[in-house]
Amino acid sequence: MSPDASGAAPHIEAPEARVVVFELAVAPEAAATLLRHPALAGRRLGQARSAEATVVFHDTAEGALAAEGLALAVEPRGRGAVQRLLRGLPGEDARVEPARPPAALAQTRLSRPGPDAASLVGLIPKSAEGMPLPAVAAAAGRRHTLRLAGGMTVTLFAGQLRAVAAERDIARLTLAVPEPSLAEGLDLLRALAADRPVTVPAASLAEEARAVALGVPARPLWRGPPDLTGAATVEDGARRAIGQLTLALLAAAPVAEEGSNPEGVHQARVAIRRLRSALTLFRPAIGCAAVTELKDRLGTLARALGPARDWDVFIAGALGEIVAAFPQEPALASLARAAEAARESAYAEVRATLAAPFFRLLTLDLAAAVAAPPWRGGDDAEAAVLRDTPLEDFAAAALNRRYKRLMRAGEGFAQLDIPALHRLRIQAKRMRYAGELFGGLYGAKKRRRFQKAVGAVQDALGHLNDTAVAAGLMRTLAKREPGRAWAAGVVQGWVAAKAAHAREDAAEAWETFAERAPFWDG
Repeated sequence: MSPDASGAAPHIEAPEARVVVFELAVAPEAAATLLRHPALAGRRLGQARSAEATVVFHDTAEGALAAEGLALAVEPRGRGAVQRLLRGLPGEDARVEPARPPAALAQTRLSRPGPDAASLVGLIPKSAEGMPLPAVAAAAGRRHTLRLAGGMTVTLFAGQLRAVAAERDIARLTLAVPEPSLAEGLDLLRALAADRPVTVPAASLAEEARAVALGVPARPLWRGPPDLTGAATVEDGARRAIGQLTLALLAAAPVAEEGSNPEGVHQARVAIRRLRSALTLFRPAIGCAAVTELKDRLGTLARALGPARDWDVFIAGALGEIVAAFPQEPALASLARAAEAARESAYAEVRATLAAPFFRLLTLDLAAAVAAPPWRGGDDAEAAVLRDTPLEDFAAAALNRRYKRLMRAGEGFAQLDIPALHRLRIQAKRMRYAGELFGGLYGAKKRRRFQKAVGAVQDALGHLNDTAVAAGLMRTLAKREPGRAWAAGVVQGWVAAKAAHAREDAAEAWETFAERAPFWDG
């Protein structure tokens, strides 16, 4: 750099580091002592600042903003206020990241506390323009702010969500981290989650406020299969899939933990399988030790939830049918009671697993993989190039590989034995998940027909698998009380008889699928 007229080199401002903000939910009972956690004490710079804080959420009487996944938050500041229009649910591009606060679509400083609808024209739905925006609910409490080494700032809000007819305690932790300190910040969050009930939230605070006001469950940030529509590159697709499916898992976890609705464990297991499938499909681009470990930990979680799902399916399916067919048979009634007891024992394991640090740390590490991809630290140049390639090209190649494996597994269907049919079912399941993952990149009609056909194969072959599952469950009960051998034999015979018809159904489903053209072809 050449000197200026004074002989000194001109001063150049160093660019400010990008700040990444994380937001986690805290169990209200843990909020009072959280800022004294050793992981924070060793990094703190000075004393925490504390002040009262209130955020008021506004919407039309009909909920026009919430219907579009939006939230209007107004925070009083002195005689004025700061108004933010937030996206509480994903928009059309389906971009959503776990453990991150909702994006602010607009921010306005106001000279008065109430909302300013005029500044939102063009940003809110037409149905809300010109309409009154009354307060729906408020988050009121205290905000504690603490500066940390590494340029980090941690903020803890603890208080209540209040509406006209209800209120409940709430606590949220945010951590603002300069990008150079990102690894340190994530380690800090892991230390907190390891021994405190600090979790990745399944819903935004604005959505939880709406839920309290209406007396309804909060809508999660994501549920169901991933949507990669609009993802341009392979890495963008991988990060979206991991983020969306982590949130889907978090949405299912409370229902699974409560235990009265079998859909909770079922949807949690589906989210896990979709996540593991996504990690496998994207492995050529993102494969590394950290991703392999995440997949293994997801497998551990799936195994912990598996027995509860097996008992749910068995009790609601085959056992329920048999007991209904022989209502006066005491041995079968006793077997049903034993099955219910075994189900409750399996759900106790589910509750213990989901309440443990293992689950909190797993979901936090999945969120961390989206925010700070661990695969970028590798030296695989080919994978690095692949991450920047168009997602559609990558998807077509991945789908072709899955399709070819499935078709090979189904060759000579009529002669396949039970182990071969089991392998075919697994390949059909993998094909189905791959189709879900990349399906949004292709036309809907042809995709739905293909997915329905491969799903029919998987379901029909699943009925064949029920025989093996039922036999295993009966062995479990027989060990506890050998006198149930007769009832267990009845159950296994019933399931085996149904499985005989299932093979015919599977053959028909396979023939239909084999005639279906791949939706990504051409």
